[in-house]
Amino acid sequence: MFTSARRAHYLFAAALFGVLGFHVGVWAVQLAPLAAGLGLDPARLGAAVTVAAAAGLVTLFGGGMLADRVGRRPVLVIGFAGTGAAFVLVALAHGFAALVPAVMLYGLAVSFVDLGANTVGSAYEQAYDVTAMTGLHAWFSGGALAGALGSAAALSAGVSYRGVYLGLAVVMVAGLLVALFGAMPVPPSRARAGTGHEADPRVWRIPAVLFAIALISVTFFGDGALESFLSSYLQRTLAGGVLLSGFGIGSYQLASLLGRLTATATLRRFGERRVVLAAGLLAAAGLLAAVTAPDAAGAIGGLLLVGFAVAPVVPTTLSLAGRSAPGRSGQAVATTTAAGYGAFIVSPLSIGLIAQATNLRFALALLILTSLGIAGLATRWPGSGR
Repeated sequence: MFTSARRAHYLFAAALFGVLGFHVGVWAVQLAPLAAGLGLDPARLGAAVTVAAAAGLVTLFGGGMLADRVGRRPVLVIGFAGTGAAFVLVALAHGFAALVPAVMLYGLAVSFVDLGANTVGSAYEQAYDVTAMTGLHAWFSGGALAGALGSAAALSAGVSYRGVYLGLAVVMVAGLLVALFGAMPVPPSRARAGTGHEADPRVWRIPAVLFAIALISVTFFGDGALESFLSSYLQRTLAGGVLLSGFGIGSYQLASLLGRLTATATLRRFGERRVVLAAGLLAAAGLLAAVTAPDAAGAIGGLLLVGFAVAPVVPTTLSLAGRSAPGRSGQAVATTTAAGYGAFIVSPLSIGLIAQATNLRFALALLILTSLGIAGLATRWPGSGR
């Protein structure tokens, strides 16, 4: 039953995921224009994204304990403020040397937003004893869809990529206001645990959390590569143009949105193990279609399957991590997310170097292996998998 307090808590969490997703949609479309504007080849573009991921990893090492000790709100406020400032610096950058510190600040700050949103989602689940992460991540996908289509339309209308980044900074300010004044859910475990000073930093030793770390790492490797190079693949390799590229990325996010909207009922009926297993297999098939397509339209068809298939994997895994460490959900989610950022460090740089040595189509084809890895790990899902 939705009381007014529960509704306010859910809308607060949904707004956080929506803003976070919006920035991801814009970021994915903007990478190709950013690379073209600054003259970045795939290796340098991959290096820039790697810098952001490495910076985010540094933040996450302490972010989970900070969230458990002082609360989610300060983490979110720092994250939104820093991310908005980073986008202003990206808009002002005129070369790779100036871009590096800007994306470093972006990585440091946006990881706080990512962590804050997911720990708020985990807190909501624990406070009301419900499964909600897939639904909340649907708001993320909806925001990403809006961001991808909106930024592509702005670029096609003649707005420079610098102007789009400045607009994105304004959106981060709106997120900051939400973080400051929104209704924050508090899990019962935190009310019992007090300030959380008794938390064990070795939360990764919990078997279910360790499993979540492995699965998130494999999943984020593929996500990082697609987020970094999908725009370039559609625009440059397949000559799709800016508008079609934005449509493709938006369609990917729409498929992800639909996958997450249907995931709760699917998970309830078939269980987490079977759903994640099917997700890995379907994603592999979609990637095969995308990298063998002769044109952008055909590749987008394969990407629709990928987006729909992998949609429940991350929220389901983070939910597993959070509920496996009562009283330490912030640390569990942060540790699991940090592992994902570690995969982001490896992914853009390695895919960029492989693309530089061969071609981008071949480099992205290697992601079929990560999808099969998701399916393989799903067979070892902890517990009943329900």
